[in-house]
Amino acid sequence: MKSLIIFIIPIFLLAILNIILKKNSSKLGEKILWQHYLFGYLLLLYLMINLVSVVGVPSWFEWKLSLKLGQPIFHTNNMNLVPFKDVLDTTSIFNIILFIPFGLLLPILWDKYRKLLTTFCYGFIFSLIIEVSQLFTRNRTCDINDLIFNTLGTVCGWLIFNGFRKIFYKLANKTVVNSNTSISKLEPHLYIVIAFVCAFFAQY
Repeated sequence: MKSLIIFIIPIFLLAILNIILKKNSSKLGEKILWQHYLFGYLLLLYLMINLVSVVGVPSWFEWKLSLKLGQPIFHTNNMNLVPFKDVLDTTSIFNIILFIPFGLLLPILWDKYRKLLTTFCYGFIFSLIIEVSQLFTRNRTCDINDLIFNTLGTVCGWLIFNGFRKIFYKLANKTVVNSNTSISKLEPHLYIVIAFVCAFFAQY
């Protein structure tokens, strides 16, 4: 039941965001198709699974316990700033695979991420946020190698999208929205915020 609630809350918040997005687009005379919303929920599901069950981010429960025990919540010893320290191992390959869906879904949903540089930068920033946040956990490590390979995975996802874009061009045209409106500009960032906030309060 608890696992179900963890995913119901972010879906509810995304539903509210979609209602606002739909009303805003209607005022501007633009139509957002259901395919965009569908892939948006897939992105949120991916983010929640990633943050809660895989990469691990800080949680209020862990902070509360640390403060109760008089322990710090910031751990500078959980850090590796030496790139390619272990060369290419299974963890590096896993990090690449882990971020492929992120690089794939960004250009599916928003037109500005159909440019490689934009997707590269967003993948780098998202991964950087995760790595920095892990300094506020007890059992995770802020690792520059994770940052490198996560970003590489994002680029691989973008390449896969462009490889299949010519085949599924009709679907690609239905899922994407123009990023020029104020709500659409904020939409990808709000996905990240919703996922991080819900992951922070969801972990026990």
